[in-house]
Amino acid sequence: MKGYNLFVTVLFLSISLFTQTVFAERDATPEERAKVVEALAAKGCPNVGEVELDGNYFEAEDVICDDVKKYEFYLNQNMEIIKKKLED
Repeated sequence: MKGYNLFVTVLFLSISLFTQTVFAERDATPEERAKVVEALAAKGCPNVGEVELDGNYFEAEDVICDDVKKYEFYLNQNMEIIKKKLED
């Protein structure tokens, strides 16, 4: 039984470390950033600040749109906007 408990513990820790690595937040690559900027510019938001990949979606901060307001956008891997939030 001790062997089984040790196996389950090691398996759980391995899965936890793997998922944290896979879904970690990181800066977008130059190619990813260009795609995000292009997608947002097509929607009337040509000024884009920081772009990060957070898990399986992109987060664009300090985005200024044609209405001169500042937003935070979330886009999926297909560069479709999944959420738009007005920044303070």
